[in-house]
Amino acid sequence: MTTYSPFPAYIFGAACVSRGVMASLWPRAEYDHMGLPLEAPGPVEDASSGLVSPLMYYKGIREISYGATMVALQQQGLDRALTTFLGIISLVRFGDGLVVWLHGGPERRYRAWGHWITGAVFAGSV
Repeated sequence: MTTYSPFPAYIFGAACVSRGVMASLWPRAEYDHMGLPLEAPGPVEDASSGLVSPLMYYKGIREISYGATMVALQQQGLDRALTTFLGIISLVRFGDGLVVWLHGGPERRYRAWGHWITGAVFAGSV
């Protein structure tokens, strides 16, 4: 049986929880962090006057739940479950990057790389 360091799970878990809290408290700023354009009800002069979608709060809840799950699995000593979960999370990150690449617009496309790099880091820790 191989024993892994618990620190990555705690660090990744804390990072996910903090990203989720940020998305929940400051959803407008999260659009730029994610690489997506701010939504608007129709033609607007200024992109900053767009609306914040309630889906951004779902993103915050998703991130908090991911982080809490990582910490809980590590705390319980469920290394195989944590490894499986990190593998799944890495796929989610690659999917997030694809959404940004396809829908973020050409000026935000570079943001997809942040999602893909995070996915690779999660996959590399499996």
